[in-house]
Amino acid sequence: MAHRNKPGTIVVGVDGSPDSEGALQWAVGEAARRRLPLHLLHATNIDYLVAAAMLNPADAPDVPDDVVEAAQERALRLSPGLTVTAEASTGPAAHDLVEHSEGAEAVVVGAHGRGVVRESLGSVSLQVAMHAKCPVVVVRGQQTGQPSGPVVVGIDGSALSREALGYAFEQASLRGTRLVVILAWWIEFIDGAVVTSPGSPEWRRLEDQLRLTVAETMAGWQEKYPDVVVDERIEHARPADALGAASDGATLVVVGARGRGGFTGLVLGSVSHAVLHRASSPVAVVRPRSA
Repeated sequence: MAHRNKPGTIVVGVDGSPDSEGALQWAVGEAARRRLPLHLLHATNIDYLVAAAMLNPADAPDVPDDVVEAAQERALRLSPGLTVTAEASTGPAAHDLVEHSEGAEAVVVGAHGRGVVRESLGSVSLQVAMHAKCPVVVVRGQQTGQPSGPVVVGIDGSALSREALGYAFEQASLRGTRLVVILAWWIEFIDGAVVTSPGSPEWRRLEDQLRLTVAETMAGWQEKYPDVVVDERIEHARPADALGAASDGATLVVVGARGRGGFTGLVLGSVSHAVLHRASSPVAVVRPRSA
């Protein structure tokens, strides 16, 4: 039977790959900062228990998992006082990580697993980002030193972008770093016409509307996190391009699972999907807990 992590646990998928090591480092730091337990999961997608039963039907033993043991030792070396549990699962990685996301504080995965083409996003990380019930953090490569760049968050006035903003404020506060809030736009309409001319009355009206959107989205958060220095930006660029550029040197980029332009049933919006592919920093995808 699969281990059930306690509510509020940081869950991290491990498989021995370089990106898995980066995810483990990120998850250890997150668990330590939040003083939460850490649960390691290695899902092999191979039913070792069935294989063992075929060899020895009378008494099929558990098969030891060197990946989990090595990851647990590594986690405790990185943070000796951390509460760490570990589990070797025989199911599909994406399925088991999504199951463990129920009630978890966050699920952390590497961008690529073993044998994945480096230019693409791994199927496991993408599936987990699409279907998890809690924030998902996707990490590329091993983390070198203590990141000192800002936390970056994309907003668009949607309810989910407000949740992403709250997550980003908390991350910036925990890390003692500044927060960059970006509202990027590319094609907008005023009175039924596309806004194309910088400095035109339509352009100025749109900018006024966007500043109001930023102010409404930001309402209350600065008072809750007075220690966080905020840099607000309104950029004329495709949102994924703006966030991808801002990820260079960032500690974390935070996006909502979908924005105001997404279909209600869409599990992952086009912007969050593109940012996962393009960002050079870890990316947190935030979705409603009930989703």
